[in-house]
Amino acid sequence: MRRIAILNALLTYQGSASILNLKTNMIKKIISVLILLLTFSTSSNAQELKYFVNIDSAMKFYHDKRYHEAGQAFDQALKEFNGNTTQTNLYNAACAWSLAGNNDKAFLYLQNILNNKMIKSWDDPVDFYNMLIKDTDFEPIKVDPRWTSSLNEAKNKKNTFLNGIKRDIADRIREIGAADQSIRFKLDSVRKVDGLNSTAEKKLILVMKKQDSINFRAFETIIKQYGWLGPTEVGYKNNQYLFLILQHADLDAQKKYLPLFKRGLKDGKVLPKDFAYLEDRINMRVGKMQQYGSQTLIDKLSKKYILYPIADIDNVDERRAKVGLESLKSYMKSSFNIDFDINQYKKELPELKKMYLK
Repeated sequence: MRRIAILNALLTYQGSASILNLKTNMIKKIISVLILLLTFSTSSNAQELKYFVNIDSAMKFYHDKRYHEAGQAFDQALKEFNGNTTQTNLYNAACAWSLAGNNDKAFLYLQNILNNKMIKSWDDPVDFYNMLIKDTDFEPIKVDPRWTSSLNEAKNKKNTFLNGIKRDIADRIREIGAADQSIRFKLDSVRKVDGLNSTAEKKLILVMKKQDSINFRAFETIIKQYGWLGPTEVGYKNNQYLFLILQHADLDAQKKYLPLFKRGLKDGKVLPKDFAYLEDRINMRVGKMQQYGSQTLIDKLSKKYILYPIADIDNVDERRAKVGLESLKSYMKSSFNIDFDINQYKKELPELKKMYLK
């Protein structure tokens, strides 16, 4: 089993945590939520979405080599989700059923990927094809005639995708994106060594802000010439770089390009999860509640991460699932090594609202 490869820096969005005092003032209006309209089931306990519970169970069964039970848990997750999920989950479900000896279900999930029957996320056809030919989880189904046809279809999709990439502009974006990420990797290293809110961190943040300004000027030049460029035009990694440069820009710049970003979402050039991150960032900056729980703060006094106030916290995982994000609990653990307790957060939320909301 493999997770679809995504750069860790692109997943965690280094720099999403803002260094603020507990009395920081923020301004401006809330940005309306734009999400896919899907139907979900929730458990009787609103803090646990059955979809995520089943995905977690499936992964545990898989690692315990209980492949049939893993496949069943993936099936149940999709049932809760009306058949909608991400490529990662479809791929992992195919792995589980392959190892369980159920060829029909393994190929069903692979075909869903090939037919793009999934929530739009990091769906790079090159990654998918390379994983298919290397992943030993599919050894049991390689004797099935459907394997060759599926592999050929994946290869054709990969070649079509690569042929559509605008190489010159993709290379330009890659250079800007590398500069954006390089300084943030340095910041992450400093925080690991010196902790949060150190002198070294403060100096590096000033350098990062200057670099962000340089990156944004280059970003604007590209956007004015080409408009928003989607994954099929510049590749998934470069599409993420464009988003991250906007995510790291100042509030005025984000407001300026939000209409273009919305059109990009409608046209399939912006990933739903990226829109969620940008919307949360803007809402935090203007002192409104965030919707998806993507934004954290670093308190100068405690030097700890604080999850910025979330609207309708009991249903945040439902909103996250709709745009292809992991559960809030998983996100807080993987990105910040925090064991998130929703009940404790709900107790703290009234005070957090007083501190941060306008």
